[in-house]
Parts: sequence; structure tokens; C-alpha cells
Amino acid sequence: PQAFPMLVGDMDNSGSLNAQVLHLVAERIRTKAVFQTHQAKFVTWQFDGEYRGDDCTATLTLGNPDLLGESGERDVVPPRPGCQARGGPSAEGRVVPAVILVAHFLQSITSRLVLGGEMVYHRRPGEEGAILTLAGKYTALKWVATLNVGYGGAHASYYHRANEQVSV
Repeated sequence: PQAFPMLVGDMDNSGSLNAQVLHLVAERIRTKAVFQTHQAKFVTWQFDGEYRGDDCTATLTLGNPDLLGESGERDVVPPRPGCQARGGPSAEGRVVPAVILVAHFLQSITSRLVLGGEMVYHRRPGEEGAILTLAGKYTALKWVATLNVGYGGAHASYYHRANEQVSV
């Protein structure tokens, strides 16, 4: 059995840190925070929440969130008309937080068939978008097949166990 919360990390000779904090909030709910620094500057951080049901899994991930509103990048788009008179952003643009949000859900339809999807949303100055991917997995006695279909195309995989010693 594991004890929670759990802190795992390593630091190199230059002071760069990779760390994870894991916490089991409830029997079926787990959270994770990942931090990475490079010589005392935050490079990336990520927060995960995961729910594991009897026949489903749902996960929400927030990557590189701009929690304080000041660590985002400067948007090169001029401020909206009328904002300057009220003390809004200057002509240099406004601070736009960069963020990545990933949500995925998998549901067992039968004991052999799992279907689900993943939505990835990202925003940074001058760019914003979302991508949806649908997924399926079928497990037979001696083989497994998967299919992912999304914006980038389709990807299929197949695994076959010929016997105890050979898998293809």
C-alpha cells in the first residue's frame, strides 16, 4: 500500500528540479501536480484530476496555467477600442495567459469494448484551438485492436498473442 500525499522529485547539479505531488483525495479520486524548474525559474507545471469508476475513467489536466495573470505572454494584438480611457491595456497589448486543458473520458461498453474521447484546448497569444479525438479498444482472447480518429487523421494498432512465447 502507498501512503498519500506522496512527493517524488529529483534535482540536478545546476539546481533544476522535477517534482510530482500525488494525493488520493478519495478512494476513486486522485490528484497530481507536476513542477519543473530550470535554474530557479519555473519551466512548466501541470495539475491533474482523475476519477476511476467501476467501468469508466475521467481525467482533467491543466497545463502551464497562468494562475496569477502576470506570467502570460504579451499579446501582439492591439487593445480593444475604448479600453485605454478606463485604464485598460496600453498600446503594447495586454497580458494573455497561456494554457493547455486536456479532458478525456473512457467508458467500458462491454467487458471487451471500451470507447472514449479526448479534447485538447490550448490558448496562447495569437493562437487558440481545440482538437477532439475519439478512441476505441476491443480486447479478444488472443488479440487487442485499437483505433483513434481525430483532426490529425486515424491511427490503428493490433496486438496478437500467437502463443505463450510469441506475441505479434
